[in-house]
Parts: sequence; structure tokens; C-alpha cells
Amino acid sequence: MKTRTLLLSLIAYTTAFFAHAAAPVVNLNSVPVQRPGTKLVDINYTLTLDAGQTAFVEMWFSPDGGLNFPVRCVDVTGDIDANVTSGSKTATWNAESDWNHQITNQGRIRVIATYGDHPSGYNGSGSGGNTGGSGSGHSDPSMKTVFMDVLWMWDYDDNDMTEKWMDRTNWFHQGGINSQIRVDPIEVTNEKWNEVTQWALGNNYTGLPLAPDSNASPRTNVTFWEVIKWCNARSEKDGLKPAYYIDGDEATQDVNGNGIVDTGVDIFSPYDPGQDTNMNGLWDPGESFTDNNFNGTFEPKEYQDANNNGQYDKNLVNPFRQGMSITLSQSLWSHVDRNASGYRLPDYPIILKLATGGNSQKKWPWGDESPDTYAQFTTEYAVPQVNSWGDNMYGSLPGPSEATRPANGYDIKDLIGNVGEYTEEAYDMSGGAMGTPDIRTQVFGGSYLGLKKIHPTPNSMTNGYSDNSLNINRYSDLMNDAPVTTGSPAVGFRCFVNSN
Repeated sequence: MKTRTLLLSLIAYTTAFFAHAAAPVVNLNSVPVQRPGTKLVDINYTLTLDAGQTAFVEMWFSPDGGLNFPVRCVDVTGDIDANVTSGSKTATWNAESDWNHQITNQGRIRVIATYGDHPSGYNGSGSGGNTGGSGSGHSDPSMKTVFMDVLWMWDYDDNDMTEKWMDRTNWFHQGGINSQIRVDPIEVTNEKWNEVTQWALGNNYTGLPLAPDSNASPRTNVTFWEVIKWCNARSEKDGLKPAYYIDGDEATQDVNGNGIVDTGVDIFSPYDPGQDTNMNGLWDPGESFTDNNFNGTFEPKEYQDANNNGQYDKNLVNPFRQGMSITLSQSLWSHVDRNASGYRLPDYPIILKLATGGNSQKKWPWGDESPDTYAQFTTEYAVPQVNSWGDNMYGSLPGPSEATRPANGYDIKDLIGNVGEYTEEAYDMSGGAMGTPDIRTQVFGGSYLGLKKIHPTPNSMTNGYSDNSLNINRYSDLMNDAPVTTGSPAVGFRCFVNSN
């Protein structure tokens, strides 16, 4: 494993100079050390505060010698966050969570201490951490930064056989999501679609239809394949590395966390609570695994041999620019360069996080009240007011509209209204059986037609899968499968980029 060399840069902020005799002072006790064979970085510092005071301590990482500090160190244990007192302190940063599969010999860590129990308000600087691809451009400046710090989901607990709020933050790690992302504040509009499409058609892209109107309403009636091809075009137009490829990388997941693709024979499932007992997404000594050669030693197979040639193939060299679709062996997962700097569709955990607006452990983004009792639901979320007609309780609006409704706590609009949105979750629902593949993607969020609908004519888009049966008791369940080859007037999309 290659080792990052991390040198410490320090800065101390105070939020109330007039209330204290001196600002917090941070001093380095030793050079931060990356533990051999791991991606853990140990940091020792001394914090000096006014007598009787505590501070909020946060850490930021620079991959370029301190020129930019774009990476918030979120996965940190020890003396970090609120209620840190004066004295000698230690903290350990798990760089694998926040800055995985990247290497630098110019690392710096900035420690910020602020009186009180809230962060300093520092929001990072520069884009030096966006080193996932060869593209040297910059993402759309209108995008909003969101920290992928914690994800709570009302879910079934296999341990005590009950439903309760479960911490699913490790889903970000499993999905290759960095500690912070940048997201389109509104659904991609017809105007934005045409701007990118006109560039694409003159730059080696084919099969992207122009929208009939170049206005600020969401772009709909486009297929999943057209959307991810458009994402690649948007990436290349902005000088970023595209994320979607014709030739899939056969890697699955780095289940032992060593930073390479191992080609053994044993299988470990991070989604099986019987194997991943601490649900951290990684195999830890003592956890069980499928010992295919019966030698008692964990030798993981971290790739799927899609072309059956008996070896791991990295691929991801031919961006999706032409053609009608990508041939999937099982899912889109292997065709996504998750380290690329370019635009992608959010997956389910990201959508769930964004929909909360920062309002954690609530049934709906605004609280626990259902839409039935929320008087402003129509105007704020573009879903018609309810009545007492059972399954027909949600009426319809004329069509998609401009994003004029209030934004949520992340400054993002229309996550569960206006139009449903494509996610990056695309699978072959035929299960690999012989015959025509049945590729479907998940759609999130309801639409102007109502929370229970993502298409105006039931079943026509889903070949027998009801698209009028969306569960409306929690926003995380506002999803349904849709074929990737058919567009809908009630389904659009938005993009995100990994911002570090």
C-alpha cells in the first residue's frame, strides 16, 4: 500500500472575541502518522482555552500542500467535535472513509477550534481534493455542498426483530461516496439539457434528443440511458472526467480495506448481518466468510468475472458517448468510475440523505406529520392537497413546473415533488436468466401527479409492475422500478459530484 505523507497545518478560530480573553490556541505535539498497513492517521495536539471553557474542534484535509482544504475530516474518533477541553489531545482520522483510493505526498491537516458547541462555519476551500479523474475543470458553481456525515433510516433490525431508526452511514462507504458532495439545487431543466446537448452533438456524442422547449421546467420524457449519456457530456463539457463507461470494471468492493482488488476465492458479503456483524462494510478478523477453498484463511475475491476469462479486468476506458445503451452483466455498478470527477445520478442513500434536508430521524423531511395534515404541502412540494377518497386521495396538477417552491435545509428544492427522479440504481431484473434482459432503474420522489404516481397511465411504463402503489408513509419509500428504455413526462433527474 502506498503511504500518504501528511504534515499538519494549524489554525484557530473563535466565534466571540469579546467574550474571552484569548482565542483558542492549537499546537502540534507530533507529526501526524499514518499507521502502517492502514488508512488511519493519528493526530496529537494541545488545545489552550480560557479557564472553564470548551471548544468545538474540526479537522480539514489538504491534498496539495495547504493550497486548498476541500476535505472535511468527518470519520474522526477521539478529541473532536463539541465539548473538547484544554490539554493534550489525540484524534484518529479514517482517511478511507473521507478520501479513499487517492494518494498524495503533500498532505496537510488543518485543525480549527471554536468556542462553544457549534462548528466554525468554515466550508472548505478550493477544489484541490477533486482528484478522482484526469479532468481539471470545475463542477457547476450553482451546486450545493452537502456533508455525507450520518444517515438514519427507519429499518428492520435483524438483531432484535423490530423496526427502528438504524444508522446506515456505512452505505455511503459501500457506495463509494465521499464525505461531502455537491448537488444540483433543482432538477435539470430543459434549458440546461439543451445547453449540454448542443455541445455534445458537436463533440462525438450521438442519440441525445433536444428538448422541445428551452425553459426552466424539469427535463422529462428522456430515458435512463439518455440521462447518463448526458451526464457524461456535461462532465466533458465542464472539463471533468466522465463517470459512465461501456466497458465495466469487474471490481466489486474492497472488503478487506487494503486499497487493491484481491483475486482470491473467498466471498464476504457486507450486506449480510450474519457475516458483517458490526455492519461497517468491511471484513474484520473474526467475522465469518464463505471459505471456498476450505483453508481457514480469508482470501477475498473482489471482482466479478463478467467476461468469463478467469482474471480481473479493470476496464473503464471507453466513456458512454454513442449507442443506445450499456450492456450490463448484472447492474450499472461496475460501469461507474466512482473516483471520477464528473457528474453522476444520486443513488438511494444519497437521495435519502438529501430528502431529509438535515432533519434527522423524522418520518418526513419537515417532521413527523403526514401530508394529510400539512396545510402548505401543495404550494411547497407541488403535490395536490389531499381529500378523503382513499387511494385517489391525491389529485393531479397540470405538469412539471419551475422550481419556485422553498428549498429544504440543504438549500435543495423539489426532492419529493414536481417530478420523480432517476437514481443510479439500475439492475437486470431478469436475474441473468436466458432471454431478453429486463433492465430497470429506481425512481424516487412522486411527481406533480401526486405522491402515489410517477406515470400518468398505470402499468404502461412498468410492464405489469404497478407504478401507482408507492408507499407514502415515509419519503424513503417513495420509489419504484421503471424500465430504462422508456421515458415519462413525470420523471426527470438531477446530478451530483463527489467534491473531494
